[in-house]
Amino acid sequence: MTFWNTYPQLAKQLDIVHDTMTDAIKVKNPQTQQAILSLLASGGKMLRPAYLLLFADFTTLDSDKRIALASSIELLHTATLVHDDIIDEAETRRGVPTISHLYGNEVAVYAGDYLFIAVFKLMIKHALDMSNLSKRIDAMETVLNGELGQMNLRFNTDQTISDYLANISGKTAELFAQACAVSLFADGQMLLAKRAYDIGLNIGIAFQIMDDYLDYTTESQTFGKPVLTDIKQGIYSAPVLFAIAADTKVGDLLAQEAYEQVFVIIHETNALDKTYALAKKHTDKALKLIQKLPDIPVKSDIYMITKTLLERQL
Repeated sequence: MTFWNTYPQLAKQLDIVHDTMTDAIKVKNPQTQQAILSLLASGGKMLRPAYLLLFADFTTLDSDKRIALASSIELLHTATLVHDDIIDEAETRRGVPTISHLYGNEVAVYAGDYLFIAVFKLMIKHALDMSNLSKRIDAMETVLNGELGQMNLRFNTDQTISDYLANISGKTAELFAQACAVSLFADGQMLLAKRAYDIGLNIGIAFQIMDDYLDYTTESQTFGKPVLTDIKQGIYSAPVLFAIAADTKVGDLLAQEAYEQVFVIIHETNALDKTYALAKKHTDKALKLIQKLPDIPVKSDIYMITKTLLERQL
């Protein structure tokens, strides 16, 4: 994981997280087992477990609980990706074929369902009491509501940036918020956990906005996601919504499925500048809150990693 070369100790912990996730997958059906293990091996930055491990330095939790929590948050994230790919009929994820494309939707559904089971088994075995487990179930509901909110607004050119932010707050940002806060909740540090939650929420919002920004500024072969995939499915991210506000023709062009012309308008207007500015706004909110964390060594790492995410090209 080259992203973590600057943080060798964290990289070692993330390797243990990866091994823990792999060990947690014990499916009786060989095809489903192989499908899940292939996805876990395909990479990804492991940002959510990384943030969880970093924030866990503010707690008294032992190593086993930290690793279990970090593994469960990444397994939960992976489960949502599997189901997203089924719905989106996506052929690739992180530049490699998706489970649904390789093995079909039936195997993919079972794989996603099994990953949810693995999440709860890890949490119950290693990490959480029932009150904290209840909070995690609420978090999963928030993620689902974000997905449903996005689905409800498909092909709707009247939606606003506020609608978009509300949906990505659930769909993407909630898992970042949980990653930052869950170890503190488990350690009984409720006030600090609330601050960590707000930090994670803003990081997650900024991260999704930057993903949507990079959809229109990076070659799809490099980024691992075909350009215009979302827009063809009626999912209008920040660049599209800002383009709609800037040029009245965009709504008609979307209705006509003239996606390449919309792509051009996104680049000709201030849509991308406004998208980047929105990502920076939420990054800055997170950075200001990070500065208020207790002064221990990990604080500077959290600050620098969060700043780097805004500046990433991939």
